[in-house]
Amino acid sequence: MKKLTFILFTFLLLNISTSGYLVADSKVPWPATISIPELVADNCISSPRKGTTDIKCEGLMYTLHVPEICLTKACGLIVDIHGYQMTADFQDYYTDLAERGGNEGYIVVQPTANKGRYGRSWEYSLENVSKISDFMNRVKKVFHVMEERIHVTGFSQGSWMSWRFVCNYADQVASVAPIGFGAGWPKDLTKAPVRINVFGNCFKGKQVDVLYAHGKKDALVHYTGAIKTVKKIGEEWGMDKSEILFKEKDYQWVRFTNPKGTVFEFISYNWVSSGSSFLGKVEGHCFPGVGSYLGCGKKNPFHWGDEVVKFFLEHPKESTN
Repeated sequence: MKKLTFILFTFLLLNISTSGYLVADSKVPWPATISIPELVADNCISSPRKGTTDIKCEGLMYTLHVPEICLTKACGLIVDIHGYQMTADFQDYYTDLAERGGNEGYIVVQPTANKGRYGRSWEYSLENVSKISDFMNRVKKVFHVMEERIHVTGFSQGSWMSWRFVCNYADQVASVAPIGFGAGWPKDLTKAPVRINVFGNCFKGKQVDVLYAHGKKDALVHYTGAIKTVKKIGEEWGMDKSEILFKEKDYQWVRFTNPKGTVFEFISYNWVSSGSSFLGKVEGHCFPGVGSYLGCGKKNPFHWGDEVVKFFLEHPKESTN
């Protein structure tokens, strides 16, 4: 009995992170556990160091959060992309990924869009997606980031950017976590809620694991875009199995899988924010587990940033070694 207890304890110990997350067994090493060579700077990341640094590279500003351990150990990488009229700091206020990801051995990159005529916007531009991808690869090379643990998440316009990583850079990322915008082109940005035309050939290439969330009462980006996205991915990726993970009064969490083992999880919720924009109230266009302007509420049963870190820990790219 003592031997069995010890084996069980050892199994749990090896599968629980420093913050207590119980994660799925994987052949991929845990972040920040493997030694790396000396860091090598490049012309953008000219002085790689621990802590938070703002870096201008190829016309965009990036806030780079590097835990001290990532100077000597191979860490993972999370790119966290803000929405329209937001900034990197604004995004981190709601996701808290700099701290939550850093605690789990992730370097976190949060880019800031340039100001346009109507404020900071990614402008649904594939060029901006490409620039962020290039900077992501710079960070990977400079800090010897784990190839299997590179992830992208984003809110609203940043969610659209995250979907484009699935479409255009699936070979570079292990998993993604969009929130507040479906996988499609906006039809008319002058009318709220915005509706989308779902991407045509986006999901016919390589598959990656996805965690997607969207408010049913979203007043800025119509919930029908979420339904179209779930349907499109289900058809293109052959998601033939579904499981309800949580179903409560105000939210539902469903996991879809296919014979390849690809995972697509979808969270829908009825929570609303009291915030407003130039197009009116944002209502369900909000981050679960957070208060203030774009927060759905501190009393929500989960925090979005927390679930993103958990999902990324559990869904690395399987090692080919």
